[in-house]
Amino acid sequence: MKKYLALILIMILTITLSGCKKKIVEKTKSPARPVENINQLAVVDRPFVTLTPRTDGHELTLTIDEVKNAANVDYEIEYYDSQRTYIEGAVGHIDFSQEVPPVSKKILLGTCSKNVCRYRDEGVSGGSLTLRFAGGDNSYTLKSDFNLQVMADRQGIFITNDAKATLDVGKTGLASSTFVTVASTMGLPGAVEGQILAGPYAFLAPTSPALSKATITIKSKEDLTTAKLLFWTGKAWKELISTLAEGQISAPATSLGTFIVVK
Repeated sequence: MKKYLALILIMILTITLSGCKKKIVEKTKSPARPVENINQLAVVDRPFVTLTPRTDGHELTLTIDEVKNAANVDYEIEYYDSQRTYIEGAVGHIDFSQEVPPVSKKILLGTCSKNVCRYRDEGVSGGSLTLRFAGGDNSYTLKSDFNLQVMADRQGIFITNDAKATLDVGKTGLASSTFVTVASTMGLPGAVEGQILAGPYAFLAPTSPALSKATITIKSKEDLTTAKLLFWTGKAWKELISTLAEGQISAPATSLGTFIVVK
């Protein structure tokens, strides 16, 4: 009888310990990350954001302007090669009470130690930029992909990541070593009249030489019958003389910069 009682006690103890162990495991589970509502803010209410490459393509300058309702921002940039065999990144924080927009930050596409910098031999072809704004009436997150393209590889044809906007500068429109970033600017550099159908898209290089035989083409699923293709001159929007084809609008471009389609 004592033998049976001992066995029963051992079984009860084993079950109890197993239950305790399970509870401990459950308590140490990592909390779920909060779900972010990305790009929910209307374009007209977003900051104007650009990425401009350095002459050698090893650095990008992030510029944030037209911040309407935020006290600070955390930025995160990821970049990769054409085959995405690696993904690396950089992060930072901007306090707008300490740095008044427009604010620019240089982001090295590599690492530096003791004045010695190393960059990816394969080169960077693009990536993504995430901005988390806070401190205003409403916190919000914006995200955009970007391409980093070099004239010699592209034969003068630069395309956005979503393939909706193309700038063809011609085979001799820029120096062969010119790097160009192609991305959405998230928001607008200045107020625009009308309904936004596509964009804004920016094609930016370290310098912006005059273009003589360039064409900007933007595709849209919207009705483009009365659409206008606009270019930001740095001070105001300028309407370009455009032509329509099925699902797209095109116009001559005389400079690199920001383009948008409105109706």
